Formats: sequence, structure tokens, C-alpha cells
Amino acid sequence: MKRCGAGFRVPVAAICLVGPVVAGAQGLFMSQEPLEVTITTGLAKLVNDRDSTDRVLHPAVLVYKDSTGIAVTVPITLRTRGHFRRQFRNCDFPPLKLETTRVAANNTLLQGNRTLKLASSCRPTRPEYEEYILLEAALYRMYMALTPWSYRVRLAYVTFQDSNRRVKSVKSWAFFVEDDGELAERRKVRKFETKGVFFENLEPEKWGYTQLFEYMIGNTDLSVSALHNITLLKDTLGLVHAVPYDFDWSGAVNARYAFPDKSLPIRTVRERMWRGDCRPAQDLAPAIAHFQSRRAALDSAVTTIDALAPAAKERMQKYFADFWTLVENPRRAAAEFKRTCAIGN
Repeated sequence: MKRCGAGFRVPVAAICLVGPVVAGAQGLFMSQEPLEVTITTGLAKLVNDRDSTDRVLHPAVLVYKDSTGIAVTVPITLRTRGHFRRQFRNCDFPPLKLETTRVAANNTLLQGNRTLKLASSCRPTRPEYEEYILLEAALYRMYMALTPWSYRVRLAYVTFQDSNRRVKSVKSWAFFVEDDGELAERRKVRKFETKGVFFENLEPEKWGYTQLFEYMIGNTDLSVSALHNITLLKDTLGLVHAVPYDFDWSGAVNARYAFPDKSLPIRTVRERMWRGDCRPAQDLAPAIAHFQSRRAALDSAVTTIDALAPAAKERMQKYFADFWTLVENPRRAAAEFKRTCAIGN
């Protein structure tokens, strides 16, 4: 037995989430308060699982305290995921996926979330990498503030412990990301996993939000046609909606490991480049107006992350200042975007 949170004793193989239990689906995302999390599993095997073709499941148990202080136990499995960050030469710690069963998750904080991504620090011992996680979480929260057609996230401070007690614990900021199947179910649509989709095939309003947001944060690491960092959802009317994810290669985060694709006419991720369609100013204006109407909420998504240092918040806000100046004139913005829109997706 180990102590979890405020001295509560739980089984060794456990995750401890300090936060309220919310009955019903999607309880995990009904609050933006960070969770205190401990994951105990075969840590050495998990960290060394870097084969991109082999999907090994690592058993663990999830335990958190409900609002009354009672421990709730959920059996789970973990597996490593991703491409770039899964490679040893790029990251000390791989990104993870958490899975559980419907029965196990029922009446727990994970109800409605049988599968979750867990984005954790690439190099947990280095403060700048911890900052990257918090900055990326802020970008997800910003997009959540723009539209419900977005992935929901929840910050957590995680202690990864070895069930064999042979490997030193790893502590890291992280965030849970809603599964794409749960996103589709929430929006009452179905996933549209088809490559080769063109901009003109997308529902224009949501696509306007997506491409304007990607430009705002300085992210060129996406492709609609290749389904790279873009999820497509198809509604009952046949409209295809684009939902972006993975923002750590953006200029707003400015991660040490991030660089633009060599085919693009920019040298660093801090340089913005429009990778959207060639819509005229009058078609762009509604999306710009929506962003301007949500500016306070977008700012709040960054400033309300207490764990993020004031200097980091200030740097991100300064990076966005150029964007806000540009979109004050939709005609000027449309002219700027026209320079690179032909490069497309």
C-alpha cells in the first residue's frame, strides 16, 4: 500500500486524481482545475517501449479521491503512442494513451472517456519542456473557447512511479485529451477518416476558425488532405468539419525541437504562414469578428493557468499581439494570407 494525496492509503499500482467525482459522462472535463495524479506501473518497460509498430499494453490501476475523500479505483492500461516524440533521440519520455473499459469507468471520473491521450513532458527534468506542456494546454483551451468543435483537455501534475520500485519516479506536467470517438459522439457526428479532402469540401465556418487559429498560433504542422494533426467529422447533412490538434510545433510554444517543413518558405516556427484557403476579405471577416468577440476568453485561457510563469504568459501574449493588429483590417489580412494560400494543404 502507498499513500495518495493527503495521506490516503491505496494499492501500489495506482493513479491518484485529486478532484471531485462527477456522475455522468465526461466528468473529467467538467472542470478546468488541474488534477494531482500519480501513475504507478512497470515504469522501465513503459519508458523503453519505443517500437512504432508494436502496440504493447501496460497494466495499471487508476485511483482518485472523490468529493468525500473516498478512494475510487479504476483498472486501466497504458500504451506509448506518437511518432517524433516516441523516438529515444527526441524525447526521454514518450506520450501515452490511457484505456479502460466501460464497466470499469462507470460512475467514476472517467465515465464517458474509455480512451484518452495523455500528453506529458518530452524531457521531464528540464523546466523549459515542462513549460511547453503548459503552453500547449493553453492553446487547446483557447480553441475550446472559440468553438465546441474542439478537443477538450484537462491539466494534471503527474508522478509516474515504478511498481517494482527499481526506477526513480518521474514528475511532469501533463494534460488529458478527449478521444476523437468521444468528440464525434459529443457532436453527434461520425469520424470521416478519408485522405485527399480539399479545402472546398469543408464546412466553411469551422474551417475559417481552424485556419485562422493555426495562423494566430504560428502552426504550420498540419495537413487536411493527409489527415495530419486534423480530425475530420461528418454530420448528418454531409458537411465535413475540421478539428485541429497537436500544437507543440507552433510558434506560440516555440519548442526547442520544432522546425518548419523544409518545403515551406519560412525558417523558424515563429514565422507565421497562412496554410488555409484563398477566401476574399468579405468571407474572412465573420471568422475575424468571432475571434475579436472572444478575445477576453482567449486571453483568459492563458492567464488562468497558475502553473505557467508570468514571463511565459507575457511572451505568448506578445506573440499574439501582431495577429490582433493584423486582423483589425480584414482586407489587409486577406492580402497577407493570399501570399501563401496557394501552397494549401
